[in-house]
Amino acid sequence: MRCFNSLIVGIVVGTLILPPVPAIAKTRKGDKLANDARAAEANGDYDKALELDSEAVALDPSDPSYVLALRRIRFEAGTLHLKNGRLLRDAGTLEKALAEFERAWAIDPSSDIALQEIRRTRAMIERSKKAPDQPEAEKAMSPAALSRQRAQERTDMLLPLPELRPLNTDLIDLKMTNRPRVLFETVAKVAGINLLFDSEYNQQQTLQNVQVDLTRTTLDQALDQIALVTRSFWKPLSANTIFVTVDNPTKRREYAEQVVKVFYLTNITGPQEMQEMLTVLRTVVDVQKVFNYTAQNALVVRAEADTMALVEKLISDLDKPRSEVIVDIMVMSVSSTHIRNLTAAFAATGINTSLIPNSTTPTTTSTTTTSSTTTPTTTTATPPSAVTTIQNLGRINQYVLTNVPGATLEALLNDSLTRVLQAPQIRAVSNAKASIKIGDKVPTATGSFQPGVGGVGVGVNALVNTQFTFIDVGVNVEITPWIHDNNEISLHIDLDVSQVKDRVNIGGIDQPEIQQNKSTADVRLREGEVNLLGGIIQQTSSRSVTGIPGLGQLPIIGKLFSGENTEHDKSELVIAIVPHIVRGPDVTESNLRGVAAGNATQIKVNYAPRPAPPVLVGNAPPATAPLTPVAPSAGAPAVTVPPATAPAATAPPATAPPITAPPIAPPVPGLTGVPIPPPPPGSAPAAATPPGGGSRASFVPNRLEAQLSSPATVTVQLDNATDLASVAAHLQYDPRILRVVNIVPGDLPQRNAAPLQPVRNILNDVGQADVLITRGPAEGGVSGSGSVFSVIFQAVGRGDTQVTLSFLRATSTAGQPIPAAVPGPLTVSVR
Repeated sequence: MRCFNSLIVGIVVGTLILPPVPAIAKTRKGDKLANDARAAEANGDYDKALELDSEAVALDPSDPSYVLALRRIRFEAGTLHLKNGRLLRDAGTLEKALAEFERAWAIDPSSDIALQEIRRTRAMIERSKKAPDQPEAEKAMSPAALSRQRAQERTDMLLPLPELRPLNTDLIDLKMTNRPRVLFETVAKVAGINLLFDSEYNQQQTLQNVQVDLTRTTLDQALDQIALVTRSFWKPLSANTIFVTVDNPTKRREYAEQVVKVFYLTNITGPQEMQEMLTVLRTVVDVQKVFNYTAQNALVVRAEADTMALVEKLISDLDKPRSEVIVDIMVMSVSSTHIRNLTAAFAATGINTSLIPNSTTPTTTSTTTTSSTTTPTTTTATPPSAVTTIQNLGRINQYVLTNVPGATLEALLNDSLTRVLQAPQIRAVSNAKASIKIGDKVPTATGSFQPGVGGVGVGVNALVNTQFTFIDVGVNVEITPWIHDNNEISLHIDLDVSQVKDRVNIGGIDQPEIQQNKSTADVRLREGEVNLLGGIIQQTSSRSVTGIPGLGQLPIIGKLFSGENTEHDKSELVIAIVPHIVRGPDVTESNLRGVAAGNATQIKVNYAPRPAPPVLVGNAPPATAPLTPVAPSAGAPAVTVPPATAPAATAPPATAPPITAPPIAPPVPGLTGVPIPPPPPGSAPAAATPPGGGSRASFVPNRLEAQLSSPATVTVQLDNATDLASVAAHLQYDPRILRVVNIVPGDLPQRNAAPLQPVRNILNDVGQADVLITRGPAEGGVSGSGSVFSVIFQAVGRGDTQVTLSFLRATSTAGQPIPAAVPGPLTVSVR
């Protein structure tokens, strides 16, 4: 014990005398720094974690855990500063963003993305210095993003195919006989469009007089008819200009407009469908410049304008979602077994025994005598033979041994019922195969082979390799539907219902014995109709009687010598299918309608005139944009119509100002873009003077009758106006019957003032017209009664219609509204 204590004291003294180990102290401090770094990293302070990990590596550079942690945190911290820099750059603070990117590069010098961001940001700073007036949104864009934006702006500025929009949309009624050039010029003047001719248009074919009858035709139809009879070719250059040249293949190639368009196909699902679409376009409309872009499921097409119109129709007709159907399949198998066995008899199954005859060899007894005693000896008989031959039948002289069967009593009843119901459901696309398999895969041997001789001196390999094939057992369904447009479905069905019935050993291998019920059918059903695809009924009845022949057939007592077994087996397999259409064919009337496509050598399509917009009635405020001055349509070039077709002009009403009003000059500076103030909320037209004795507006005349194609003037008069400085009004009319030609100021706003130029916005397409008439500030207001403005209509269709003054707002010099009653609708009859 004393020696042990001395040893302990020596160890402690030696430990105190030894100098401290610096590496151990540094490692402990490094671990603390590493733990603090992980805590800072968890809090999202990557800069603090980077600082702590750097100190840990400085204490012990040989520790791989410190080095790996430092490398990882460098990446995380650099990524954080990159993210902050991008946010600052997007906000437009480029200098701070550059500082963040430089900080990210200083933390992780191996980061190439940091160098890229530094160069990109410096370029943005230089660009902003060169263009200080650059928009703020563009300052925050990288050079690549700015370039993409400007490219997108240029793309958005690309104009589509020019669409002709003539000033005069009325139907043309002309009968002319003249040279082709004059015919085009006449129609262009009637419609108010410009006309350009090819320098080579004056050829032999264009110098002969041609007769045309343009009765109730649109502008496009008139131009097409003239082009047809004069063998000319025209195309729109802008909304109000067309170009005319001779029609030949050379001129077509030079001047026919080409269109490029990308079609994004939303319902094409496979390469075969895409190839079929390409085949349709190349075969039907002879499009040669077409390419399919598989990544976007798109087609890029370049063709002439009329050809492109046909391509649009074909793609619209063909790119439709395919019809889908859900098929409910019900498989029901019912099997029943009924067994009855009744036996109460002696030898119910008959007598089956052996005859045992008695032996013919007698038993002998001999006695042996000696001098002292006598000992008897007994010899037993030879056991009878188990088999009696024919030769021995005559020697049977004593008895026959047989077994008498005992009585049997048996009553057995077995009644079993089995039901199997499977109801899978499968959804399929029209004209596409769909399958469903419910069950197991059972292996079965399909063959075997034995390897041959392996080489010299090597015998035949005795190993036999067996090949197996897996068979699908259960319910296996394959259907191919085709959905018709009358809610009927054609189905090609392969149905296989199978199960493993037993196993048979063949060649040492247990092979499955598969019970199979298979049906293949092509049927056509209505939606929701139930069809029994397979109904197989098997019924088996058997009756067997056993017993002693003769005795078993005796009446009454024969039951004691016989047995009876009855068995009834019944199996039924029913397969029913019920189709349900979940998406039918989406074929519209437009898809079924044929369109004119030109002749065999040139594709040419025609467009129907635009339908007239609905007429707005009532006191609803106008839904137009702020009013802007438009050029008056009265300045269109005059057209001389042959006297035979020109209707007689009717003089304007006596109360209306003369139609030969002075030409309207451009709007006065300061009035451009002046919006018409909207009507007060809840305002409604009223025929009576408002309470308090305000002003009253009225139509003059209060009923208008006009002739077709003749001008008609209506004046809006204002009574009892006080300090009138400006007036704004909104008119609504039926563009199918009336068309506004011009709006001129009346005498009331022009009293004691220079001629006024009203701001007007005439929209004959929608049947709306706005007008704003304002007196100058130096001229002050005007009081009294008189006409405010006159509207010059042109009758373009027969019938009765109404002109409604939706609102009229008069304003004083102080900017206060002047109460004015709005008149009721004006009835116009065109004969």
